[in-house]
Amino acid sequence: MVKKSFTLIEAIVVILIISLLSIGVFNIIKNIYVRNFLAVNTSKLEFKSQQLVDELALLLYYRIPLSVIGYNQETGDYEYIGFIEEGENYPILEWIGYANDAMVDRNLSGFIDMYASDSESKTLKCLDFNKTFIKDVLHNKFNSSDSLENLTAIIFAGTFDRGEESALIDYDNSFGWHGGGHKVVFTINKINQTGDDANVTLEDKPKRIYEKFYLAEGAYALALKKDLNQSKWNCSNINFSDLDDNDLLLFYNYRPWMGETFCGDDNGDSAGDVVVFSKNVEGFYVKKVNYHLEIKVRLKKQKGDIVIDVSKQKVGF
Repeated sequence: MVKKSFTLIEAIVVILIISLLSIGVFNIIKNIYVRNFLAVNTSKLEFKSQQLVDELALLLYYRIPLSVIGYNQETGDYEYIGFIEEGENYPILEWIGYANDAMVDRNLSGFIDMYASDSESKTLKCLDFNKTFIKDVLHNKFNSSDSLENLTAIIFAGTFDRGEESALIDYDNSFGWHGGGHKVVFTINKINQTGDDANVTLEDKPKRIYEKFYLAEGAYALALKKDLNQSKWNCSNINFSDLDDNDLLLFYNYRPWMGETFCGDDNGDSAGDVVVFSKNVEGFYVKKVNYHLEIKVRLKKQKGDIVIDVSKQKVGF
């Protein structure tokens, strides 16, 4: 019996068929991988982006109305968020928060006894004001041992509750932002506890006392690493070079009315701390609409030529 061998042409054909099958199988496997990568990571980014806008809305819920600004670190300019026009460049968001964590179980009501308070003597009788409790809350929150007088300030609500632009007079000297004055922020000289209430003596005389006030606990700033200047970085707990351009950073625990700015904006007066609030953030956008804030975030993840881009938005009250 004679055993026949493959001819050269037959061998080439077989090799060609195997190659085509290999390419087809490779493409099938590649497509399965891409679809799986898209499905898994799109789901993750959808969840992450929704979580991010929810957390931002919660943070901004405890803002002092009219204190929210957009800030440009390169120019040093800032603007009240309600006055920022389309196309203007203010990539850093800042606002002053009040001590909401202390407003439980009648430890901080935010109201004043108008009959027992006096503008001339700069004394306010603050109802349901537990100095020890509030101090403990802020010490734990900011890892501080500073006095409550230095940690906080009084801002009367007035027309601030609705965020009326008509209440803005000389805004550059209202809250102490970036070297400005703090005409609407009253620093505290002394707090004397009297039963469940407290007598608060201010450093400066207010022109008018309102029934409701905010106990300002400090300012917050939100910025992408790519929008910050490394030469101004002064945050001890995070190295600038360890961050990615699309890291969204939250700065906190600084007080503009004391001449401070956030630690990523050092001009000799920086203070506070920073945390990475979220990663893979391509951009964020906050706009004032009527009495609310419209919050938008865009998250992006790329691997090779595969790009996943997810956006979410929410109204913050």
